Amino acid sequence: SGQWIWIQAVSLGELLLVPPLVKKILEKKIHIHITTSTTAGCDLLDTLLRTTLNHDLVSGGFFPLDLESSLKPWINAKPKFLILMETELWPNLIRLCKKNNIPIGIVNGRLTFKSTRWIQGLTTNSLSQIDFVVARDHDSKVLFKSLGAPEVHYGGNLKAANILPEPLHKPWQDLNLLWTAQPIWVIGNTISGEEILILNLWKKQKEIQPNLRCILAPRQPKRFDEVEELLKSFHLAYTRASYWKTNSQRIPEDILLLDTVGDLPNLYQLAEFAFIGGGWLGRGGHNPLESLRYGVRTFVGPHYDNFKDLVIPLLRTESLWALPVHELEAQINNLPVLISRDLKPSLKAVFEEFGAALDRTWKVLEPRI
Repeated sequence: SGQWIWIQAVSLGELLLVPPLVKKILEKKIHIHITTSTTAGCDLLDTLLRTTLNHDLVSGGFFPLDLESSLKPWINAKPKFLILMETELWPNLIRLCKKNNIPIGIVNGRLTFKSTRWIQGLTTNSLSQIDFVVARDHDSKVLFKSLGAPEVHYGGNLKAANILPEPLHKPWQDLNLLWTAQPIWVIGNTISGEEILILNLWKKQKEIQPNLRCILAPRQPKRFDEVEELLKSFHLAYTRASYWKTNSQRIPEDILLLDTVGDLPNLYQLAEFAFIGGGWLGRGGHNPLESLRYGVRTFVGPHYDNFKDLVIPLLRTESLWALPVHELEAQINNLPVLISRDLKPSLKAVFEEFGAALDRTWKVLEPRI
């Protein structure tokens, strides 16, 4: 009782923010329990607990239903405080925590002017009961204050905090050996309709580079089978990663369909080029730092509203390009062969500024632990 911290991260994107924060909290030698709300999130959490977050003081599982009867055992266990990642407002959970004097904080909180128009009536009461918010950008800080949050700090985007490169995990080391000296495109976090756009470009490039390979990773696990059918319909040779991992001595086909959860960020380091989905069909984009931290030249679509605080400074580094699909081919063909993976000085400088987000967030959290 009172000797554990509860972190709730609703799904994949929020969970990826957790590891650097957990490592900071572990310095205080206090137990951390992480919950998530989706099956995909639980798959990723399982992977994290066996790798990055493998520690005696870290556990995790599903988030309870936001019903008083479901929440009572958790409240009775008296967490020292509750951290909600990004912008999760569970009315019963917040009410019960407040009633039982359990502090609540929102970390990496994000609001947009558009979202506040429809959530204002729903969230004002809940936000007034939140003890503190660490906002990921200055606009969000203003909006949280306007909606009644009593204590709001600017932290910066924690999606930029986890940018240190990691060594290649097993069994991907075997893949690297099997595909050695062969150019690889990693097409990651794609949404429906984007795979075919980038694969058409890949097919054209393969006519110029016959040994070109591809790792294709749809954003949502529920789409793995759908994307497999797409590959079949276009008669593209592929291997599912889940199959290959149990037969890792065999050379995969030209396309590796990444149907495993949690492996994509580590695999970007194999890429000659990375394509980060979510921005070609107007969904707001995904995190480009997962590939850029390895010095990989990276492309995103022109719709990057969800990550504009990261993308805009990164565009100036000449390591990231935000382009519509019809302009990608010309840009790829104009780029020289990548001689070194060393980060450009301009990219290093941006990363140093991004890294301060964790320090600012920790400055708010540490006195409460």
